[in-house]
Amino acid sequence: MRLMLDTNITIDFMLSRKPNYADARKLMLLGYLHEVELWMSAAQINDLFYVLTEGGKPALNDDAKQRLKKLRQCVHVYKVGEPEIDATLDSTWLDLEDACLYYSAQNLKADYLITRNQKDFALSSIKALSAAEFFEYLEETEGITYQEINLAKQESAE
Repeated sequence: MRLMLDTNITIDFMLSRKPNYADARKLMLLGYLHEVELWMSAAQINDLFYVLTEGGKPALNDDAKQRLKKLRQCVHVYKVGEPEIDATLDSTWLDLEDACLYYSAQNLKADYLITRNQKDFALSSIKALSAAEFFEYLEETEGITYQEINLAKQESAE
């Protein structure tokens, strides 16, 4: 299954933002384990770098780069090109960033867009789900439940 991630999902994960961190982390683990394909656009990597460096503070560059390298272990990067940009510029979407993400997802043939702002993707022909909704969908349709197990607690109980 191929999932296009909105930037807010990766920010939730990278900044441990509650209450959305746990579901974002589970998504990243599924990507790391190759249970699903997680995708972001190349432009989103730039946006994440800007967020992680708190607006471009050079002292935070090395840490931000290392964190993005770790993220790459779970997430593929989609190369945005002229077709996506042209479709975005010709679109009626109000938010160009969301439009570009949508057209990237469309050309990637993503199964779902994962976002906390489904209303931003009202024009999308690709279903937009929150991370929590995605896990609910897997449970309802596939009978699969993903939960993290804290092995440290398991070992201390023995």
